Amino acid sequence: MTLREPLGYVESLRGPSTTAAPDFPARSASQRLVHRAEERQRAVAEVVRRQTPFNGRRSATAPATCAQRHMWNLIQRQLPDASFYDVSHWAGLPAHASVPDVLTVLSELVGRYEALRTAFGPGPDGTLTQRVLRSGSFETEIAATGPGEAPRDVLRAWRRRMRRTAFDLTTAPLFRAMVVVADGAPVLAAFHVSHLAADLMSLRHLAAELTRLLAARTTGRPAPPPADFRQPVEQAGYERSPRGQALLARSRAYWRDQLAAAPATMFPTLADRAAASGGPDRYSAVMDSRAAFLALPVLAERWRVSTSAVLLTAVATLLGRRAGLPVCTLRLLAANRFAPELRAAVANLHQEVPVTIDLTGDSAPALARRAFAACTTAYANGLYDPDHAEELLRAAERERGIAISLSCCFNDIRAAHETRGGGRPAPAHAVRAALADTVVTRHAFTEGEDFFLVADDEEPGWLRLVLNADTRAFSPPEVHTFLRDIERLLVGHVEDAPQQTRMAGHSA
Repeated sequence: MTLREPLGYVESLRGPSTTAAPDFPARSASQRLVHRAEERQRAVAEVVRRQTPFNGRRSATAPATCAQRHMWNLIQRQLPDASFYDVSHWAGLPAHASVPDVLTVLSELVGRYEALRTAFGPGPDGTLTQRVLRSGSFETEIAATGPGEAPRDVLRAWRRRMRRTAFDLTTAPLFRAMVVVADGAPVLAAFHVSHLAADLMSLRHLAAELTRLLAARTTGRPAPPPADFRQPVEQAGYERSPRGQALLARSRAYWRDQLAAAPATMFPTLADRAAASGGPDRYSAVMDSRAAFLALPVLAERWRVSTSAVLLTAVATLLGRRAGLPVCTLRLLAANRFAPELRAAVANLHQEVPVTIDLTGDSAPALARRAFAACTTAYANGLYDPDHAEELLRAAERERGIAISLSCCFNDIRAAHETRGGGRPAPAHAVRAALADTVVTRHAFTEGEDFFLVADDEEPGWLRLVLNADTRAFSPPEVHTFLRDIERLLVGHVEDAPQQTRMAGHSA
């Protein structure tokens, strides 16, 4: 079977999604030169670049938020690859919209959301500062499809160019846009931002607002006002308020407890293993699984936890077994939208927070409920001062006399993290039969961690898991095997009667 490439997927994976064959051959130098020449030719012939003006309500200067400082630190560590953490997203456009309509709405959104027109740099005291620009312009490309060219081909080419064009973080706006025109009408729009400006939930919200405002504009009816939201300048003020300081003190205590309980590493033999001669230092694979998609709500209902906790339980079980450890520590990506006014905010709010899961005992439901409780507590402490967390990590290493690696990440970016599956759960035989449809191939996703797993559900009816790993921790065949083992473990639990709770995994 053939799966379409979900183009919105790449925004959180920091690299192009692909459905290439498993060997995924790299382009030769000559092929890359030809490809770039073709892109230059297309840019001259079919792409119009312009500056789109915007106007906001105010300019402002404030200290950076905790999440902004967290992302700034990550970006500095990736230099000279300044675009490593850039993100993008796209939206299909409603019928009857014109290019001026699209540009007007994009301008309105940049004016509305201050994060999109904010620059960053050290303030007088050396601490990171956010500076909101009141008015200005952002780069826009208007690209028409050529003969036999699909809009998604144009989008992919634009994304490749954006990936090679880093933002200057000291100059606002950290936002670029493009519109694809087919047969004279705009059919999709995309935006590319620095992760300092927006996270995945912000990009999804921007896409929804773009289509909502365009639909109102093209039908001649007024658009409802946006939901209340908090700007990053106000978020920085909240974090310095007594309530915000109390929350940060709580998260500091949480980090201290986690660093005392976490194993030094989830990969004890990593330092002793070498990457295969001539092979890559890192390797990624993607699994598209209907069986896992069907299994998650069955187990969530049975175990009375969220589907995310079910998936986390399987991943932690397999990692703990590989390491021979009674606990598993991972970093979770916390959305940090705990207040109503943050749910519709456009900003980078996400931070990475550790969670340690107790793997002892043979009861899968009990383990899942421990994982659910542990990750709920972790997410509640997802807002923290990144400099304080770094200080606590170094203090814990001095106290324990060993380096502590938290380079094991679990990122569930699915739009729905429902506690129950909803509807009638799939019968066990249907879940088992769906194994025949599973596809596992190499993927182009890149990360800098020992282990980084992403879960996505953009393709309806499928669970997509992408795993990037250090090849000293997982050889390329082991990456494929680990993904299959997650699926087998989930399906095995579905087939177990509720009272049969013994854990069963396959990773060695």
